[in-house]
Amino acid sequence: MISLVLVSLISAAPTKVELERTVRDRFEAVGRTSPPIDAGLSRAADELARRALSHGVEDAASLLRVTAALSRQRAWDPNPVVVALRAGTDAIAAELKKQDLSGEASTHVGVGLAVGPERSAVIVLLARRRIELSPFSRAHPRPISGQRLCGVLSDGLDTAELFVTRPQGAVERIAMPAVGASRCAALDFPTPGRHAVEVLGSGPRGPEVAALFFVDIGAVRAEEDDALPEPKDAATARAVLLVRINALRLQMGLVPVQADSGLEAVAQAWAQRLADEGFFSHVAPDGTTLKERLTQSGYKFSAAGENLGLSSGPLAAHFGIEHSPGHRNNLLEPGHRKLGLGLATRSDGLQVLVEVLAEPVLVVEEKDPLGSVYASIAAERKRKKLPPLATSALLEGLAMSHVREALAKDLPKAEIPGRPRLADRAFELVDELSAVSVDVLVADAPRLAGESKNLATAGNRLVGVGLVKGDSPRFGAGRYWIVVIYGVPRSGE
Repeated sequence: MISLVLVSLISAAPTKVELERTVRDRFEAVGRTSPPIDAGLSRAADELARRALSHGVEDAASLLRVTAALSRQRAWDPNPVVVALRAGTDAIAAELKKQDLSGEASTHVGVGLAVGPERSAVIVLLARRRIELSPFSRAHPRPISGQRLCGVLSDGLDTAELFVTRPQGAVERIAMPAVGASRCAALDFPTPGRHAVEVLGSGPRGPEVAALFFVDIGAVRAEEDDALPEPKDAATARAVLLVRINALRLQMGLVPVQADSGLEAVAQAWAQRLADEGFFSHVAPDGTTLKERLTQSGYKFSAAGENLGLSSGPLAAHFGIEHSPGHRNNLLEPGHRKLGLGLATRSDGLQVLVEVLAEPVLVVEEKDPLGSVYASIAAERKRKKLPPLATSALLEGLAMSHVREALAKDLPKAEIPGRPRLADRAFELVDELSAVSVDVLVADAPRLAGESKNLATAGNRLVGVGLVKGDSPRFGAGRYWIVVIYGVPRSGE
């Protein structure tokens, strides 16, 4: 009799093959091709399913738990969508069939199963892969150096760089140049502890986290079992997040940031748009970036950064941000002084968190704004150990004429329709020139002209600056419009 009962229980338990077929069926039922089953994702899903069976699905689906499992199982996809189920063993397969999996923009899937005598757990990991990484060891008994990480970016990403958070909390930024079709870098792990490695790819849609995993050197303490208690309302969440961010900054020897109502309005509007429109990016479908959103709001800044988080609650979302080296780098930028937090809830119940950090510009009426532009250019040339520039009255007059017309037409460009090219006009006006380059900026302060990109051209010897302060429907009121014309004299001039 006992053996018959055992046979009955075993026969009711699903198999991995059956669950993988169910996942494929869920996609094919709506006319979509099912993403391929990925071995690394499936190994991580098995590990998380065992955790879900013993500790519950919320614990197993936490971002830190998922990232650690992916790392141990040699996977790397950041923040995959987690479908976590725990039910009676004889009902778990039926529960999976009820899940809507096809709505996620996934390219790879992993399926995990843990079977108990009465209950079982299933974890499905849906990942949108942005890079294919070569094998890379994630655990070493002692410090190592020169470990090579290579990967091939997916379509839509053009460049990549690495961020590594060291066990002490500092973030290192490492170039990842092209090597054939791959992007490669050599990594050192000089200290014991857990190192978080992130590949940040960039393309027309802005930066995207392409890979995230841990590398453990020596014995590393297991993840905490206690879940973070989430705040009950948005005001409390903002207060708690500000404390956490400043605790991190103080730990790293940085001054704390202060809450800023202007940044909060920008962050909240973006969080609500992400939640309402169902996309998750730093760049809007119409191409609008953080810089443009800040400018349109009238916020005056010299530098700014944005973090996006998505999880079951704001603290869980921020926890993921803290453990993402690229996002953590924004939190630890020394120049950032102000913070705005946006919170919104998607239709699926997940919380969107937007963190906008900025260095505001102190608006002071300039006594000599044109002189400030020349001084900032001279100082930046000196800092770059480049020869000084001579001021050209002819180029200055041309730049001044052009910048007034650019402001009148609300068009900060070196070429204005219906007018000759500015560079051609410079050649006609100053006949000893062999090369001309032009920068056009709209800035909150004249000193920001030091960001002029052609300033760094070593061969430049002449400069003329045009500047007006005015109002623009597109770029806001009271901003400085600046045109900088650089000239390279002919040899021997």
